[in-house]
Amino acid sequence: KTLEGILQYALNVDVRTRGPVGVQTDISIRGGHYDQTLIMLDGVKLNDPQTGHHSLNLPIPLEMIERIEVLQGGAARVLGAAAFSGVINIISKNNDKPSLYFGYQMGEYGLKKLNLGGNLNLKKIKLFLASDKINSDGFTKNTAFNRSSYFLKSVFNVIENGNLNITLGHFSNEFGAANFYFPTVYTQYEEVASAFKAVHWSHSISEKIRYDNKYNVRKHNDLYDFNNFRLDSKKLNSINRHETMVQDFDANLKYNSNFGTSTFGLELRSEEVLSNRLGVTLNAPIIDGKNSNRFGTSETLYFTNEKVRGNSSLFFEQHKKFENLTLSMGTMFNINSQFGNDWLPGVDVSYSLSEKTNLYGSVNSSLRFPTFTEMYLVGSTVKGDPNLNPEKAFNYEIGAKHFGKFSSLTTSIFMKAMQDAIDKVKRPELPVPTMENIGNLNTIGFELNYALNIQNFLNNENSFFQQLRLNYASIKADKKEIGFQSFYTLNYLSNKASVGLDLRLAKRFNFTAYYTFKQRKGTYQWDSKSAPLAYQPIHLLDARLNFTAKYFRLFIDGTNLLNKTYYEFGFVEQPKRWLSAGLAFELK
Repeated sequence: KTLEGILQYALNVDVRTRGPVGVQTDISIRGGHYDQTLIMLDGVKLNDPQTGHHSLNLPIPLEMIERIEVLQGGAARVLGAAAFSGVINIISKNNDKPSLYFGYQMGEYGLKKLNLGGNLNLKKIKLFLASDKINSDGFTKNTAFNRSSYFLKSVFNVIENGNLNITLGHFSNEFGAANFYFPTVYTQYEEVASAFKAVHWSHSISEKIRYDNKYNVRKHNDLYDFNNFRLDSKKLNSINRHETMVQDFDANLKYNSNFGTSTFGLELRSEEVLSNRLGVTLNAPIIDGKNSNRFGTSETLYFTNEKVRGNSSLFFEQHKKFENLTLSMGTMFNINSQFGNDWLPGVDVSYSLSEKTNLYGSVNSSLRFPTFTEMYLVGSTVKGDPNLNPEKAFNYEIGAKHFGKFSSLTTSIFMKAMQDAIDKVKRPELPVPTMENIGNLNTIGFELNYALNIQNFLNNENSFFQQLRLNYASIKADKKEIGFQSFYTLNYLSNKASVGLDLRLAKRFNFTAYYTFKQRKGTYQWDSKSAPLAYQPIHLLDARLNFTAKYFRLFIDGTNLLNKTYYEFGFVEQPKRWLSAGLAFELK
């Protein structure tokens, strides 16, 4: 149904949900936390400087996604400071044939999902339009939600070997936040909305030279009500209200020569927040036009705080392929108006044992700047620190990859040596949790990913068993919760395994099932008087039964079919068994 539902099964990706069906999800890779993963849409960076809690507030319906690329490990030398623990790049569809689709889904707890879209291919223009709306009454008290997204992409082939892409998107979500951010308050409520505009120009000048330019603007609004303050005109200013604006210009030039491929890149980025909580106090307040006069009163609400920071970076990378050896190395020089300058080097080496098998190794640096929430939010649930240092790390990895006719196998061992790790911690002597640099942190891990195409192996496309997918990851850190309780950094998945199986039940009937096991480090508390509780192992079974005809598809979905009680984050209980069914129609 949703993006994070897919990512749940990806190798070493930690999907921590507070609300169901993607209402509020934190995403992380290789033991990092939600602020350490770079999220991109068609190569455009969409991270929000307020907080990583908004990383998946993306203006693209699921049906518009062609594929998802997951990059494990740091990638700062090319992609910049946000690519600390990994990268998720969502690629939108780019079909040449015109199409039109419609889908509707219904399920338990009043779940309804409507999606429609299509594309038009003219002589030199391709247009893609998609929208979806999904809502539910909630699986328990105050967990109802109402979410929608709209996406428009235009591809102009204006000159030979050149493309101009213009993308627009809008996302909104209103949801009951029950006890999402504080354990004993079940009246929490949140609204988020994002608007996205991007222009991408790419051109191959010759066989040797190609350049890409991207410019995008992302605006995000967040309203968080801790305890029904919006229902009392005297408490309206107690509502957290934040508005962020990010502008980003990214350009790179590739040159092919006898020395390989040389890539030069430049990025200019501006991040701004207007808020009644985050940033530095303004000399004169600014009217909050979105939220003033909307809560049954004529009261004008103001943004009293603001923070603006700029970031510039230059990078160079050289890629050279020898007979069996491939070498990529480069560095980025980063200049941040708030945190100063940094060099971010890295190198990747790959050696081919055969056409299907290779060995590889890499050393890459990574960097992450604190979010505005980590630095400036002060309240009854957390105290930020404006003097936080950026997180820095070196990432080391060795591994092997094999892609055969019937199967693929990748495996790796990796290590991340981090300096000035940032975490939200609760110390017994302090009344509220605080944001801190908790010092150096080293993590080491192992990954294995295997896929078997059974129908090809049996040389029978109608075989009962179609495909088998398996992945496993294990991580260990050298720091423990001694004298404090960690909310994020030390709450990593120490073990995760997923097994997926596709079956062909009959000519048009297919069945897919996924089993996922999670074991998380760390503890959580219901209140200050309760003893810390360790996270319990999680066993999840999801499945889909699918009937496919020429123009339509019928399906039945089931999540948490084992009907387990489980917690991805502390005290926020997740839904038990949830069934739904739907119809998808597509005309090509």
